[in-house]
Amino acid sequence: MSHIRISRAIVFAAIIMSLLVIVSAPAAAQRVGFYGGYWGGPFWGYPAYGYGPYGYYPGRALGEVHLKSPDSNAQIFINGALAGRAHDLKRFYLAPGTYNIEQRIGTDVQKQRVYVIANRSLKLEFDKPGVVHNPPPPPPAPGPNAAPAPAPEGQK
Repeated sequence: MSHIRISRAIVFAAIIMSLLVIVSAPAAAQRVGFYGGYWGGPFWGYPAYGYGPYGYYPGRALGEVHLKSPDSNAQIFINGALAGRAHDLKRFYLAPGTYNIEQRIGTDVQKQRVYVIANRSLKLEFDKPGVVHNPPPPPPAPGPNAAPAPAPEGQK
């Protein structure tokens, strides 16, 4: 009988230890950074009125994109992948680089190619559906029977 109780105690202790390891793993993966404040005697506190040294979070620098869309329900795609609705993506951050950003409202698709720079803001505006920003076609070339162009003033 005592042998069974000892083996149960060992199994129980092993289960408890494995649970402690599993629970403590996310705590060890928390973001490292300086939050600010001061060390005053035996207590950690914050200076009066919020003054004092405040640090930074180490990590990769990102660029900010401000998105303006005429339809808040427009779907926004970044490099062909759905990023969300325009209402939810008014401001978002991307790693530096080139991106193809699309707005889709029904069957209307508007595309813009942007370059995001670290620690900089980029304003991106889309138009209403159906608005085309292609340049107007050049005027037709004069035909063989066309009248000659008038000479500039002062020349004959």
